[in-house]
Amino acid sequence: MSRTLAFHSYKGGTGKTSVVVNLGALFAKQGSNVCLLDYDFRAPSLNVLFKAKPEFWLNDYLEGKCGVLDTLVDESERFKLPGKLWVGFSNPSLEALKDMMSKDRKWEVKALTKTLGGKKEIIEEKQVDYLIFDTSPGAQYSSINALAGADLVSLVMKADEFDIEGTKELSKGVYEALGRKSGVVLNKIPLEQIAAAGGAEKFGKQMECDLGMPLVGVIPCMCELMASGGKTIYAIEKPDHAFTKSITSIADALKKM
Repeated sequence: MSRTLAFHSYKGGTGKTSVVVNLGALFAKQGSNVCLLDYDFRAPSLNVLFKAKPEFWLNDYLEGKCGVLDTLVDESERFKLPGKLWVGFSNPSLEALKDMMSKDRKWEVKALTKTLGGKKEIIEEKQVDYLIFDTSPGAQYSSINALAGADLVSLVMKADEFDIEGTKELSKGVYEALGRKSGVVLNKIPLEQIAAAGGAEKFGKQMECDLGMPLVGVIPCMCELMASGGKTIYAIEKPDHAFTKSITSIADALKKM
């Protein structure tokens, strides 16, 4: 059975896209068929990580200029993955960003229909095991559309007061309203913060209690990830790295949810 996952955040800078890319790559490395869709139309970045220049963007699909399958780029052979890894990219040009920000509610309602229809077609035609949305932060319409099409929402956040309070509001105002099962991925967490709470297990339980949502995983802050500038897909290139091990734990947790 196919599962649709959406990764969301209250604000930018949480490392959401790095989690999405490495999780998708890990699933494909384990032999699953995976499709990543960049629904962060306000700040797309999957094209940078994959160095892609597709013939069609997801923007084109939502505008009715192409089919959803026309937007997918097969990255499996490039990375020599046992499973398939398809990626649909959103247009990073300034003109496209302005155009997406100008859309009204009527257009977004039509985009929801296209999103749900595209999801169904990808799953049926590509025999996808995991379809993963990378979304815009906050309560953008495009993000809500992706969340509405997901079986499970994972909110990626740092453990500062801004993220904690914002996440609580999103949980009440968005996730509960949509009726979507949700969990939290804590990312870029300083080791000192984990130690002060009495260890990773106690820290996780404390955050679950504060947020009222189950914990999917905790990723410690790793300076070298920021230094690499998103140039490395650790799940593929560095399987023994601590970040990859954290992603593996998250993948295992998601399989059980």
